[in-house]
Amino acid sequence: SGPRLRPYQQKAVDSIREAYRKHRSVLFTLPTGGGKTFTFSYMAAGSIAKGKRVLLLVHRRELVDQASEAFRQFGVDRGVIMAGRSGNSKSAQIGMVGTVSRRIGKIQPPDFIIVDEAHHTTASSYKAIIEAFPRSRILGVTATPQRTDGTGLGEIFSEIVIGPSVSDLVNIGALSPHRIFVPPGQIDTSSIKTTRGDFDRTQLASASDRPSITGDAVSHYQRLCSGPAVAFCTSVKHAERVAEHFRGAGITAERVDGGMSRQDRARILAEFSSGKIRVLTSADLISEGFDVPAIEAAILLRPTQSVIIYLQQVGRALRPYPGKDRAIILDHAGNSLRHGMPDDPREWSLEGRKKGEKRNIS
Repeated sequence: SGPRLRPYQQKAVDSIREAYRKHRSVLFTLPTGGGKTFTFSYMAAGSIAKGKRVLLLVHRRELVDQASEAFRQFGVDRGVIMAGRSGNSKSAQIGMVGTVSRRIGKIQPPDFIIVDEAHHTTASSYKAIIEAFPRSRILGVTATPQRTDGTGLGEIFSEIVIGPSVSDLVNIGALSPHRIFVPPGQIDTSSIKTTRGDFDRTQLASASDRPSITGDAVSHYQRLCSGPAVAFCTSVKHAERVAEHFRGAGITAERVDGGMSRQDRARILAEFSSGKIRVLTSADLISEGFDVPAIEAAILLRPTQSVIIYLQQVGRALRPYPGKDRAIILDHAGNSLRHGMPDDPREWSLEGRKKGEKRNIS
């Protein structure tokens, strides 16, 4: 029971089931906006219907709510395992990774473990959970099947099922077409050192937080789009300053970040969804588990060496919405020059990016 899958989602489910004949752990990749949560919730419902136990692992509170709602649509009754909530006896549990890894001994062994945003899976807490339940099947889902430092996920998953590409999804109307603008006044990253596979955060913040660049971002937004926009910033202070610049130009803008109370965050997101706030600025929150299909523009103010961060951010603007003919991407960070267009073909594999190989030039 529950909503129907799109043909490409059904095809993915069939391929994943086929892969389980030979493999215990399968990684499924589908671009941001392609309906990953919907697809794995359908599979979870199928397992529950066969009397199996399902454990969904997520790493952010927003994702707990999102998955909970998707499970509900498919008629799956679930418990939640996170700080202050100990789950229940239901066959389906949605668990925060940190909490689950600390309570492994108290959890009834699942038959099926689903890992949302599976590019995080090589962290030790995920490994501990997967190793504690050797009889369970594992399904990882992600838009970007490698770690931020470019290493692959082959030590956890033994097979990869690759769903349609961004351009496939644009062609069938499941994602919105887009235009990228790369303004001339770019953030200068030439002298920024690399720390842990990406630009050093401290140096990046001072290079990005310049009145000329922020002013540019505001004027380009005013000239090129009018709808809801999200600006990706390098630090909380930077996000606050960018919001001030927009407000100074008479555009309602607010900063959101993970350090805020849940109530404040929920209020700001609700005001953004209703159109009361036009621009959201954030340094961390909006990369995953944040769904507002009406977003018209992504404003990139955080240069990154990670194709994963880039695709997660751009993906926020690619969801289709009535009356939205295309998404606008204002790339002040030069990320499209580093990583290519969002709909460029990308060769994903369990090995990850080879050293020295930045991206596929097709």
